[in-house]
Amino acid sequence: MYRYTLSRLPYKPIFVIMFGSGISVGSILGLTLLLMNGVFIGVLGAAFIALLIGLTSGFLGLIYTAVFNTLSPLMGGFPLRIEELPVISTEDITPHIPDAPSN
Repeated sequence: MYRYTLSRLPYKPIFVIMFGSGISVGSILGLTLLLMNGVFIGVLGAAFIALLIGLTSGFLGLIYTAVFNTLSPLMGGFPLRIEELPVISTEDITPHIPDAPSN
């Protein structure tokens, strides 16, 4: 069992994760609007909506990270406990076939 205190987060992975999730949600919204009224919004409009929502989500993630990195050291950090997973032996793997089917 390891004990850590999380007091800072990196900016780039947070932006990439939030941008990717924003692009995904924005793509669904843009395609929905495209299918509902294709003449009004168009394909490029749907792509622009996806990009706009992705960038907005990414920049909001950067703001959240900046606030966390500013306030977390003042509060003592965020305590984490990490436990090791049990190791599964791969030396003797034999399939076990039950005698009777289970109900």
